[in-house]
Amino acid sequence: MSSVLRVPPTLSNPPLCTDLVPAERVSDRLREALAERARPDDPDAEPRAFSEAQIVTLRAMLARIIPTAVDYGIDIALRLDRMMADQDGNGWRYEALPTDPNAYKIGLDTLDAIARHRDGTGFVILHSASQDEILNAIAASDDLGLSDPTLFDAKQMALWFEEVLSDSVRHYVAHPAVMARIGYSGFANGGETGERFVGFRKVAIGEREAWEPEPVSPAAEESVR
Repeated sequence: MSSVLRVPPTLSNPPLCTDLVPAERVSDRLREALAERARPDDPDAEPRAFSEAQIVTLRAMLARIIPTAVDYGIDIALRLDRMMADQDGNGWRYEALPTDPNAYKIGLDTLDAIARHRDGTGFVILHSASQDEILNAIAASDDLGLSDPTLFDAKQMALWFEEVLSDSVRHYVAHPAVMARIGYSGFANGGETGERFVGFRKVAIGEREAWEPEPVSPAAEESVR
């Protein structure tokens, strides 16, 4: 898929990022939150906001965008379902779209309708190349060939797709193992002892604090497989 966002391959079982920074840099509350994010999702859990058909469609869609999330036990579709059920989004939306929970449901129904219109079957059943073609067409605001007023038009689908990308990548990168994989340590700004919110002194491009971990290297990746 050429134009739809794809996240690079990741490490299957890396150390948690909180194991790679000094304890005094991470508060107990934050460490607990990161540990909760690292807890593998139950793929058999019942969806709370979406129908079974909608969450299956969402999983198929996300498999084309962030295929490596499963390596960490992350079911992004399930996490988005929980976020919609709890209405725990980022607090804003495009004027052209309804509230996030409704937008997700309509967007997923529209995605499946596009697949049936173009290929005669649901999005989940399509070959990966056909799924990519549809997602690229949505991202480009191409005409969808639908006339159902209960579904999104091309402009709305492009905006919705943008929101899904933002939400899903946010959940993915917030996982501690992914942070360790890319060497992100911005969360480590103060712990339970010493100076609170100690912050960073080296912030220029290419600079790192002495305590900051390096990104997990390909050699380290092979060592844990």
